[in-house]
Order: sequence, then C-alpha cells, then structure tokens
Amino acid sequence: MKIAVSACLLGVECRYDGAAKPCEEVLALGEEHVLIPVCPETDGGIRAPHPPNEIATFERALRVMDAEGADNTDAFLAGAQKTLERVREEDCTLAIFKAKSPSCGNGRIYDGTFTGRLVPGYGVAARLLRSEGIRVLDEQQVRVCLAVSAARHPGMPAALLAEASSECPTLSTERLVLRPFVEDDIQDVFAYCSDPDVGPDAGWAPHRTLEDARFFIEEIASAPHVFGVFERVADGGCGPCVGSIGLIGDPQRRNVDCLMLGYALAKQAWGHGYMTEASREVIRYGFEELGLSLITCTHYAFNDRSARVIKKCGFEYEGVLHAVEASPDGILQDAALYRLTAEAWRRGR
Repeated sequence: MKIAVSACLLGVECRYDGAAKPCEEVLALGEEHVLIPVCPETDGGIRAPHPPNEIATFERALRVMDAEGADNTDAFLAGAQKTLERVREEDCTLAIFKAKSPSCGNGRIYDGTFTGRLVPGYGVAARLLRSEGIRVLDEQQVRVCLAVSAARHPGMPAALLAEASSECPTLSTERLVLRPFVEDDIQDVFAYCSDPDVGPDAGWAPHRTLEDARFFIEEIASAPHVFGVFERVADGGCGPCVGSIGLIGDPQRRNVDCLMLGYALAKQAWGHGYMTEASREVIRYGFEELGLSLITCTHYAFNDRSARVIKKCGFEYEGVLHAVEASPDGILQDAALYRLTAEAWRRGR
C-alpha cells in the first residue's frame, strides 16, 4: 500500500518551529508499505521555522492566521491542493497526518485563539483529501488501531492496511469463525447463494451456476473486510460455510470514516442468533481495528429478520429512503436506514 504521511512524522524538520515529530509506529510501516512524505505548508510556500498558525474556527469562512496576525489562508489552500495532487499521482487511498495541525489535523484542531484550546475540526489539507474520498487518520488514531490488531492477531498484518480480504485477519466468536473466502468454499457458497429465499432479501439475484459463486468469491468478496461465516467445530476450526458478512462502502454517504454492514445467511442457519453474533464481532473490528467513526446498515422495508438483527446490535433507526434501488425482480424498494456511532457503541459496551 502507498500511504501519504506528514513529512514531520517521518523525521523531516518542517514543523512551524523547525523541528520534526517522528513517530516510531508510522516509521515502522515503511518496512512493508511505501510511505509518501507530504507537507502542505511547505508546498504552500511557508518555510520553517515560522510563527504558529491556527484556523479561526469561530468564523464560518475559512481563515488561517498566524500568531502575529498575518492571514495565510491562500498559502494553506495552495499547499492543500498540491498535496492532493501528489496523493492522487501516487494513488494513495490513506493518509496519516499530524494531529491537531492547521493543515493536517483530523477531528481536533486548535481553535484560532492561540490559547491551546482544542475543538472539533479538520486541517485545510485533511478536509480537502477527505472530501475527495481519501481516508485521513492522525498518528494517534493509527497507533490505537495498530495496537489492537497486534494484540488480537499476533504476527498478522494490521487490518487497517488491508487492501484485499486475503490480507484481513480471521475473526472468531463463541460459535463462529469469520475468515476470508478461498476457492475451496465455492460449493458451500453456491449452496446458500442459490437459495431464492436468501439473495433477493439482501438485494441480489440467486446464483444460477457455480460460476456465479466463483465470481462472488473472486471479485466481490475479495474486497477488504469481507468474511465468510463458518460454524466453529470442536477443535476450534471451521465447519461448513453458512453465510457472508462484511464492511463495505455506503453508497448513500460521502464519509471516509464510515462503512456499511452487509450480510447474508443460509436458511438452515436462521433462528440461531448467528448473524447477530457475527455482526457484533465485525462491528467491534470496524471501530477498534479500522478506526471507523460510523457504521451504517440498511434493509428492505419487508425484511423483518434483518431488522431484528440490526436492532439487537444497537443501531439507531434513521428513517426510510424511498425507492432507493430495484430488487432483482425490478421492483423499486424502500430501505430502512440505521447508524451506529463509535461513541454510542463504546457506551453500549
């Protein structure tokens, strides 16, 4: 993976005070990934050292001022644009930026009074990258995600950096094993995906041939954070595959810190609480190991079974999106929308 990183986190002396702020955890990622150093302030023509800058968060229009009263908004905007161009050129989908910075801050920044007060907000470059679909995390958020992944899956790559399902860890619950699909699962997948009582409720047509199941495994379920659901056997290994579950992009939201929970379950496994059990583990995975701030979920208005799972997992009902898409029979369906924030999930735990 190519990751854009604030240059100061890599040891480059480009902070306002002429110093660097190297982060050991981020530097270590360079052993397995390509780290692309960026500095929006340098790109905007602001040379270190220089007076500290802050965004005037008490104003509606963007204004970046330094401690001596100079307006540097244009320079910050120019630097953010150049950083975006570099990130696009390198095909980065993730950026690790310096926390609290007026350029790179992600979620919390200084408020513009130069009193050390932090408020919710984003730096100029961070907000531009996020608006273009590039995920931004600061070094503190990355440190937490890496630590959780290392503790839960020793020796495995961090889930945050997975680019395919094959790079994701195996998850487990009391009765289930959640792991990436492999070619040997095609028969099991076809068995439940060909059932006309399974696919249409989730929005896809029943599989007609083994090649449909192969396409699902190789093209759809190969995306990161998609897992097969397997019954756990006595020795802790995998029994038969009874479904699939994953975190995928929510087509209704432009929020890079949000993924949508989706799932399907074989009919013979209905009524055992399996999908609620699997969903709770995947939700934990999303908040703790991926650092998401929001997980969403939807179901067609007629799908009462899915509604029960979603409510048991603590999601908050948001409303109905009418005629959102056509089901396999061509009929436009309404969808019930739900959300679960990281804050609400932690309170519920």
